Amino acid sequence: MSEAPPILIVDDQAKLVRLVTELMNRLGFPEVEGVTDGPQALEQLRTKRYGLVISDLDMEPMDGIQLLREIRADDTLHNTPFILTETSFSFEDINVAHLAGADAFILKPFDLSLLKTKLKQVLNGRPRKRETPVGPLSSLNVDFPLLGKF
Repeated sequence: MSEAPPILIVDDQAKLVRLVTELMNRLGFPEVEGVTDGPQALEQLRTKRYGLVISDLDMEPMDGIQLLREIRADDTLHNTPFILTETSFSFEDINVAHLAGADAFILKPFDLSLLKTKLKQVLNGRPRKRETPVGPLSSLNVDFPLLGKF
């Protein structure tokens, strides 16, 4: 990764910020910064351009979903790739995060090969389109034999 983008790590546990920073450095990302809460992250994001945010879900005073929503609502930040991390995700967590615009989810502790795969997917992804609202209904139009048409 010759021109690796700067990365912002957000986690309320300083030890995890250091650990993820070290992992990212080993993966070839030389410019990795970390903060310990959402408001600090927003301040950093508004002063410097980051190519990726990796944020913990469960933080105070602003959790990862709130941070994500703030980023997606900001015209200059809305295309910033965002990976959410947590020790476990419920289906509801994943659904809410997906609707808020999360690009990927990674369970802690990180599996290095999975982290690499997720990074490639997220960093090579397409920019998001603001004019396309997320509808509550499925866009699937498939007839499943036992389930009927969706």
